[in-house]
Amino acid sequence: MPESRSNPQSMTLASGVFATYAGAALLVDASGNPSVLNSRAAGMMERLRPGEWEQVATQIMAAVHRRLAAVEALAFDRVVEATVVPLEDSTALVLIREQALDTSLRDALIESRQRFKSLVEIVSDFAWETDAEGVFVFVSPQGALGWSAAELLGRRASDFLIDPSEAQVQVFRTDRPIADLDLWFRRSDGSAACLSVSAVQVLSREGRFKGARGVCRDLTADRARDEALARARLRDRLMAHLVRTMRDEIEPQQALSAAVSAASLAAGASGGAVLRRRVDNGSEIAARWGEMIAPATLSAVEERLVGAAELNWIDSGYHLSGLTTRYRGATNGALILWRSKMDGAFNDADRAIITDVADQLGIAIAQVVHHERILQLSRTDPLTGLLNRRAFLDELERRLGATQTQRRPGVLLYLDLDNFKLVNDRGGHGAGDDALRAFARILRENTRHADLAARLGGDEFVIWIDGIDAQAGHARGRAVLQAFESLTGLTGDPTRPLSVSMGLAVYDLSGGETSAALLARADQALYEAKAAGKARVCAAPGTAGQALTA
Repeated sequence: MPESRSNPQSMTLASGVFATYAGAALLVDASGNPSVLNSRAAGMMERLRPGEWEQVATQIMAAVHRRLAAVEALAFDRVVEATVVPLEDSTALVLIREQALDTSLRDALIESRQRFKSLVEIVSDFAWETDAEGVFVFVSPQGALGWSAAELLGRRASDFLIDPSEAQVQVFRTDRPIADLDLWFRRSDGSAACLSVSAVQVLSREGRFKGARGVCRDLTADRARDEALARARLRDRLMAHLVRTMRDEIEPQQALSAAVSAASLAAGASGGAVLRRRVDNGSEIAARWGEMIAPATLSAVEERLVGAAELNWIDSGYHLSGLTTRYRGATNGALILWRSKMDGAFNDADRAIITDVADQLGIAIAQVVHHERILQLSRTDPLTGLLNRRAFLDELERRLGATQTQRRPGVLLYLDLDNFKLVNDRGGHGAGDDALRAFARILRENTRHADLAARLGGDEFVIWIDGIDAQAGHARGRAVLQAFESLTGLTGDPTRPLSVSMGLAVYDLSGGETSAALLARADQALYEAKAAGKARVCAAPGTAGQALTA
């Protein structure tokens, strides 16, 4: 290694800018001897092998002799780039920049760009940049959402927005940072994509706004998955609610009402109804909710559901969707929902809710029918099908309250069969039961739907008739007597025929008469009818002033 010298000139230079120069700096005299100007030069000279400097010095001195500054490739232990600047006295300033440094910087830059590109691709589906007018000036080479980069470049971002409102358009020319903002972008096939956008403004060197750049992530599949999960959770909660309601609700009718309201709300319907199939295969509304549609439309829906298990129909300004309900393999009703045409048709998710609810409704309708059958049995006489004593007294108490409030009359007929024991003695209890059933049929045929007819026990019956006076009540009693003539021969004894005696009592509006008092007056009139010869109607005192007979 040649000896590195120090001289006043080299010391001055070394104490100046070259102390911090990024490469090696040397001062070479006219004889080719080097003087180091900074620590990098010292280190480089120490690494030289024997004979290397002489070759380098010859190359430097040749440049000095040309008296022109030149860039030379000097061969040290590796090739380096050196700038040789001739000075006075045939000396030269040699500034060496190792090419390895440039290569490292270039490699670092390339690696940094690749890292940035990889990160952008990982966190987004495409990157973009717009000018101040919101026109795409850069789009990721792969394009976006089926569009090629060429199809997007030069066009306004607003051309691709599903909702080109000012707030949405401003995203692509934002003057402030935006993070994870959702908007809907049109795909090349015309469908909609939900994008999450993050963007920042782009400024010129002078600080003027020149556009925006950002990244977009396609969240359409995520949103669809979230919506499907939300619908599944909603259906699970709905089913849990319905099952709990039908399990805990004492009144099954309330379970039907809860089912149709919950299904309507979950499916976005404006109204709904639960239909129940009758014994005659017709149907009736068992529960309803919300806005009602025209009865003719509902009837048409019922008819169409008879021949089809499922219905999706548009009529009278409504979208309708329905499904029959089943219990133990047999159709027992239907669930029908509707909403305005403006709200759109029911989709697959809505129909899935209808299907789930209908599956449960079949059980609920069967529970209602069973409950009504039990209630019917508890309120009716099993032999005649008329109301029993308890049901009649409960209903009479309610009717008397309404009669008193509305100040309208009403008549009670107390009936008892004459010579009924002879029917049992002659034909047995079976014949007696047949006679009682025949009498119950006569009572039904001679009463209105609103009237109350009941068997109090044995061969005692009673009828309450709303809105008539004593005279009209007497006429109704005579009609029963006339119809009963067909049964008179059941005793087998012409001298003691089967007949019916009646006591009539008009409800006293003036004194707030109780049901027990009213029954007692009618019962007393019945005994008077029997005492007067049977087969007649007697009115209780206080109604017409005296007993009426027939």
